[in-house]
Amino acid sequence: MRGHIAQKGKKYYIVVDMKDEVTGKRRRKWLTGPNGGFDKKRDAERAMPDILSAFNKGTFVEPTKKTFGEIMETWLKDKKTSVKHGTWKSYEWLVNTHIVPNLGKVQMTKLKPQHLHNLYHETLLPKLSVGSIKKAHVLILDALNRAVAWGVITQNVASYVDLPQGKKKKFEVWNEHQLKMFLDAASEDQYFMAFELAASTGMRQSEILALPRAEVDLQRKTASVRQAYTISEIGHDLDDTKNDSSVRSIALFAKTANFLENHFRKQKYEQARNKLYNDSGLVIQTSVGTPLGPRNLMRHYYRILDRIVKEHPDFPRIRFHDLRHTHATLLLKAGIHPKIVQERLGHSSINVTLDTYSHVLPNLQEAVLRNIGDSITGESISTEEPTLLD
Repeated sequence: MRGHIAQKGKKYYIVVDMKDEVTGKRRRKWLTGPNGGFDKKRDAERAMPDILSAFNKGTFVEPTKKTFGEIMETWLKDKKTSVKHGTWKSYEWLVNTHIVPNLGKVQMTKLKPQHLHNLYHETLLPKLSVGSIKKAHVLILDALNRAVAWGVITQNVASYVDLPQGKKKKFEVWNEHQLKMFLDAASEDQYFMAFELAASTGMRQSEILALPRAEVDLQRKTASVRQAYTISEIGHDLDDTKNDSSVRSIALFAKTANFLENHFRKQKYEQARNKLYNDSGLVIQTSVGTPLGPRNLMRHYYRILDRIVKEHPDFPRIRFHDLRHTHATLLLKAGIHPKIVQERLGHSSINVTLDTYSHVLPNLQEAVLRNIGDSITGESISTEEPTLLD
């Protein structure tokens, strides 16, 4: 294929004669560089060999007129059918609140790594956590990778951007005394069983709200986690767990099993006395038997916390999810092997558990050394007075 340089207005273009793949007729194709037409004829002449070569190989991508915002909005729209609704809503928030408003009008042909660097380090860092910025970067990477695969753009500029670094967000947990204070205060609450399960099993909130009674074996004292409560576009779904490792069987404390037995007896009583009761078969459900939503549970949780804090102002006001962290921390401090904790929490690997609770491990080292003795061989140091030599 041969081409020549032609001028249109104040710009220069590479023009080739080609055969239309649909009609079979010959037609003239005007090719431009990365930023449209060339300002100088010699620039077009220098670029022509590479452009013609790429055109012949089928790798030439015409500069798109799309904006970065259009690319992100199209990606977000298509993503809606491939991820869970709750996940998609988090994507929508990042794209429509933080990405498109700041860079949406930039033409894709003019988008540079510097644009994204400034977005992450200057615009978003004062507003968002480093974790949220990294998530935004993952979305942008995915959207631009797809644009490259579909021939809309030639390269993904996001792959050249360094992300801001920050300290890992620390969580707060309760000690044994504080946890007992909370559970005692929650004992008369309608949803006490949800709080007991969070503290004694380490289950996620979504797993607790989706746990069927049929998956609880009171004789063997186990609870099997196989599904999770997720927010759907209309209402909710009982969907798959977070990942394959989240499907697990959790051994129950004897006291928790007793609480569950009484709880099930109470549910049967409520069902018998209420004609409007619509039993959903779940361990945690409303007074009329329907699944309980996260917001409703949180209202009860923080109401209990408020009562405790009113009497004990120094009482730590932790998140509901921190009950899961409290469970793991107390087990590790009690000397339970991290592998057991990993299995109870449903982590994908023991490395996740060790990394998350690394601050607890030094205490474990001290306990292990005490059990071994005064030396690596297990020997004890004599308590007798040493003999002094001249």
